[in-house]
Amino acid sequence: MGAQVQLIKEDSLCVAEDGFTFAIRLNWYRSLPLSSVDILSVKVDGKPVPADQILFEVNQHQYTQAELLEKYEEFWFVQDFASIHVRQAGKVGKGQTHTLEAEVSLRFPYMQIGPGKFLTNVTRHSSTQVAQ
Repeated sequence: MGAQVQLIKEDSLCVAEDGFTFAIRLNWYRSLPLSSVDILSVKVDGKPVPADQILFEVNQHQYTQAELLEKYEEFWFVQDFASIHVRQAGKVGKGQTHTLEAEVSLRFPYMQIGPGKFLTNVTRHSSTQVAQ
């Protein structure tokens, strides 16, 4: 069995003015265009976060899932963390403990497995953290 990849960075849960953020790492050995990233789900304490309240932050920009699909010229570099920004003000407070779960799918544009189909890798991880 391969090494277990921890998608969610430990001790990265932070309160934001309009909600909260946490860091995730790229679960692949090569950088990928943002159009290859799908945020499949985010849960907080077992409760799903609606997709319209989730932003993906990387390279000092924020994107919705729909916007990511068009970002084929911008890359998530393997050595950089990205953040999931959840717009739910008051859901997480400093010093509170919460269990985060994220599920991310990556499409590899250089590994075509059929017409219009590409190899994908889905990673799901949960982490219990104290908000900073």
